[in-house]
Amino acid sequence: MTWAWDNRSPLGTMLAAHLVMALIPLLLGVLIAVPLGMVVARTEASRRAALGLCALFEAIPALAWFVVLPGLLQTTLSARVNVVVGITLLTTFMLTRSVVTGLAEVPQQLVDTADALGFTPTARAWQVELPAAVPTLVEGLRTAAVTAIGLATLAALIGGGGLGLTFTDGFATRSDAEVLSGAAVVAVLAASVEVLLLRAQRALAPWARLAPVR
Repeated sequence: MTWAWDNRSPLGTMLAAHLVMALIPLLLGVLIAVPLGMVVARTEASRRAALGLCALFEAIPALAWFVVLPGLLQTTLSARVNVVVGITLLTTFMLTRSVVTGLAEVPQQLVDTADALGFTPTARAWQVELPAAVPTLVEGLRTAAVTAIGLATLAALIGGGGLGLTFTDGFATRSDAEVLSGAAVVAVLAASVEVLLLRAQRALAPWARLAPVR
């Protein structure tokens, strides 16, 4: 930890860059995946197609996106936007799968009750089905958040900066202290986001902690 304290200024700069590359894609992924998932979850055929496509694109390594995107976006290889767009794509696929799965798991009795109360399909989707799917959505968001934080470390391999620099520079200079400090900051960041999302889930879906009625 002595290295981290002695280099707190550059480490803070790396952390700020890391947050940009991890959390902005996560936010964009939520904004895209929620409405997209709600649309494709309407029919069994579209659900299966969406889940298949998401699984296919999730299998593509993140580093491959970072290398291919500069040609598509007309940017340089080291441009940070490549990392942001690449992680946004991956988190969107992950979150879309969570939205589709969560909506598919909503009890049919709840849907029927909403219909009987006069909810329109759109109102039912936003006011009944989506809130009921919150536990599954937050679970997917937690996974996507940890994944995004981890993938952002790869940005250093293409000159994008972030906390990954502590690994590349540390290995280059054989500085175990730098590598361990970077790993500790990444781990604390991921754990902090996990705790925040868990608290958000408890606040948004307190019923999820209740035992199912048998």
